[in-house]
Amino acid sequence: MNVSLQQYRDLLASYLWPQRGRVVLLAVFIFANLGLLLATPQILRNFIDTARAGSDLTTLASIALLFGGVALSQQVVSVLATYFSERVGWTATNALRSDVTRHCLTLDMSFHHKHTPGEMIERVDGDVNTLGTFFSTFAIQIVGSLLLLVGILVLLFREEWRAGLGLTVFAILSMALLLRLRNIAVPYWKATRQATADMFGFLEERLSGTEDIRSSNAQPYVLRRFYELTRAWLSRVMKSSLVSAVFWNTNENLWAVGSAAALALGAYLFLEQAITLGTVYLLFHYATMLSQPIQPRFPISNPIDDRRDSSSASQGII
Repeated sequence: MNVSLQQYRDLLASYLWPQRGRVVLLAVFIFANLGLLLATPQILRNFIDTARAGSDLTTLASIALLFGGVALSQQVVSVLATYFSERVGWTATNALRSDVTRHCLTLDMSFHHKHTPGEMIERVDGDVNTLGTFFSTFAIQIVGSLLLLVGILVLLFREEWRAGLGLTVFAILSMALLLRLRNIAVPYWKATRQATADMFGFLEERLSGTEDIRSSNAQPYVLRRFYELTRAWLSRVMKSSLVSAVFWNTNENLWAVGSAAALALGAYLFLEQAITLGTVYLLFHYATMLSQPIQPRFPISNPIDDRRDSSSASQGII
């Protein structure tokens, strides 16, 4: 089941609107964190150029203290953003879990005959739990990532238009490639989650009926079915992990190439006396930062857009 953008908006509105005060604070801390991330390299660039110009130690110490204060502030803001993110995510997730459970209890017996209790536990708890990061930071992180990307590119253009143009083209091509790889990987992880649900459903029913299994001498049959399910699960996990490894390795290699290209371009412009040494550092640092708004932002158990499958599964139950 594909989930439309409208359904994502409805899901966010239903479970984030009751927490709008916390969501506003979360947005403030996330955007403040982005601003501090952009400011830190500027301070270091100023320090490098000031040191090369032979300025006195008092000026350098002042810049160093400013950098330390900004870096410390960024860490404090990051901790606060993480706190409110987890608070919002868990509150929304618990509310959705309650709604899905309440809805399942009102369904007729044909639904419960079709889905085993173990499968329902995996779907109601596992899929809903995966949506925690979607509720806590998804919309704000998307906006924040776009702002960070635009901010980095604007600052690069301000420093040196050739560097800004080159890294803009690189960012666009990288995003197109990574989005393509992500779309390829999603079906594999969806199949893995279904295999996990099937295995949990089988185990729950057999563990609750161990006496009947022994009395009917059905242990060989149960073990055979268990091995079949675990083999199917392992096969799907291996395939999805392989696709994910390709995705992550491609991502890392892309940004290694991008960082090297930025450093090489900076060295060329420095030798041409078009930019200062501090600006070379600035170009390299911003190039490495470009990976943050483009690569996946959320640490999840299944690395490639697991939330899409979890959302579609929860929508399917409802």
